[in-house]
Amino acid sequence: MKLETVISADHRIKIFQYLADLWHYRDLFWALVERDVKVRYKQTVFGILWVIVPPLLLTVVFSVIFVRIAKMSTGGLPPPLFYLAALIPWTCFSNGLSQAAGSMESGAGLISKVYFPRLIVPGAMLLATVVDFVIGWALFNVVAIIWTYFPSLLVALTENGVTEPPMSVFWTWKFIPFTVVLLSLQLCAAMGIGLVLAVLNAQYRDIRYVTPFLVQMAFWVTPIVVPLQRFGETRFGESLKFLLYLNPMAGVIETYRGLLAESSYIPYKMLAANFCVAAAFLMFGIWFFRKREQRLVDFL
Repeated sequence: MKLETVISADHRIKIFQYLADLWHYRDLFWALVERDVKVRYKQTVFGILWVIVPPLLLTVVFSVIFVRIAKMSTGGLPPPLFYLAALIPWTCFSNGLSQAAGSMESGAGLISKVYFPRLIVPGAMLLATVVDFVIGWALFNVVAIIWTYFPSLLVALTENGVTEPPMSVFWTWKFIPFTVVLLSLQLCAAMGIGLVLAVLNAQYRDIRYVTPFLVQMAFWVTPIVVPLQRFGETRFGESLKFLLYLNPMAGVIETYRGLLAESSYIPYKMLAANFCVAAAFLMFGIWFFRKREQRLVDFL
């Protein structure tokens, strides 16, 4: 008797079989990532400048309005580094979340023709945004080198008799590992929320209009423009502090800024709470997605 392998989209299949399906379609996953990266820059005049220019312009605007006019403190950091440390990871997070949220609708043509684990589509779109992050991260490095601003390393070099820091001043033993950790944190959070929105958007197209509004609201409740300390100084300081522990991007941004400071302050408690929240988002998102995966074709 000839054995047949049956692949089902039923959410009740065992997790190990689902993981095996994801591994089996890994080539499709990387093909979708490559396609999304190429489409992002295809037939554009300025190419990667669209990744670099927006955060630079926002940095200039925020520096003028909030630092020059409103006299807002940047915690001892130069305004360009203070805002870029927040805008670079936030742009990756918001773009990844938006891409994942609209992935089922944009991939409807492929999804309706052949079976494969649908989780591949939002995952590929989210991972493609990492290319933008790498470009922005390189910009962040360049700005930091121009400002020769990495006090903790400069102090160490001075103590060892080095008066002029090398061009690799920004590549310290702390920054690169933390970048990998922080990128993982923001991707987990974006993936978890994006999966929920992707399924809802497949059924209710109103979500495509709600998503930008939610992202914009999240922007203002994240310490991007306003320093983290200012949240605690308000009338609702304790409540806001609790909400920041539930906001995965709060710890990401504060850590990037802390690594630039002379004391290399890292909010470990906030990061730990943010990781727990991001993991909860991811697990719930995968559960919610798989539970409704079988009916996605009907919705689309």
